Amino acid sequence: MSRHWAAMGEAGALRGLQFMVWVDRHLGRKVFSIVLVPVIAYFFLRRKTARRASIQFLRQMKLAHPDSLPGNPGYWTSFRHFFLFGQSLLDKYVAWVNPPDGIQMAPDEEALLYNAATKERGVLLIGSHFGNLEYSRAVAHRHQNLVINILLYDQHAANFANLVGGSAPESRLNLIQVTDLDIELALQLKEKVDAGEWVLIAGDRVPVGDSDNVSAAEFLGRPAPFPIGPYVLGSLLDCPVYLLHCYRDGNQYRLGMEHFSDKVQATRAQGVRNYDRYVQRYAMMLERLVCKQPLQWFNFYDFWHCGNTTMQLTASLPNDDPD
Repeated sequence: MSRHWAAMGEAGALRGLQFMVWVDRHLGRKVFSIVLVPVIAYFFLRRKTARRASIQFLRQMKLAHPDSLPGNPGYWTSFRHFFLFGQSLLDKYVAWVNPPDGIQMAPDEEALLYNAATKERGVLLIGSHFGNLEYSRAVAHRHQNLVINILLYDQHAANFANLVGGSAPESRLNLIQVTDLDIELALQLKEKVDAGEWVLIAGDRVPVGDSDNVSAAEFLGRPAPFPIGPYVLGSLLDCPVYLLHCYRDGNQYRLGMEHFSDKVQATRAQGVRNYDRYVQRYAMMLERLVCKQPLQWFNFYDFWHCGNTTMQLTASLPNDDPD
């Protein structure tokens, strides 16, 4: 039976996270990695749903893109998937406590970032659970007058939030805890964008609860549910939209920024606003991104059947820009 991601328990107790941070701080990253192995082994054995979802994703990735992974993905590849997630948790903590620097960025994308950061109005950034989105703080570090507001489903990561809050309380100033996007929140965010601030939201997890605000898009050769919230928000904010990502490439992180749309405009069908073309465009861009480092996409639930609903692909598959 498929389960919504928000119904799944967190993958670590607060004291356990605190201990792992202590190991890294006092004994170094190599010792941390050694200690992490039995910790991840424990969760790999206990979390059957997450393990099954990991293997499902990896095999679907292999089926859609044969060269993306070596061999036939099974338990060992899935364990590596879990292990990299454990590594990323420490990186997330480090990114919040100390604004990261020295992150690599392609010259054209850095120029795109600089151009957006120097505009009077803010922008909407759509991220994902690929890599380490917390390293987006590097953007604010490069542009000290820039404020980034991150919409966070905090109830799913309360232990991690408590750890960060206890170590660096000031880092939570730009976090906005949300369950659903409502008009009141949208108006507050519009004021921030009008003042030149940026808003960041993830685009690869469906809404919490029984919301029907999802659209089917082809992802790795199968229809999957994606939230329409980012595009509804983009329409309300009436601002340019970009995709933002950051992932580990060897011993360093790469920050990437791509133009998504100058303005989000829904189509209308029988009086209903439709954002299918934006959802499909995001899914296509996300798939291209995940192909670079499949083991760094951290959605450990049945992505294609989230919420016990088998999606039917009704969205068009445009190759043109939604603008």
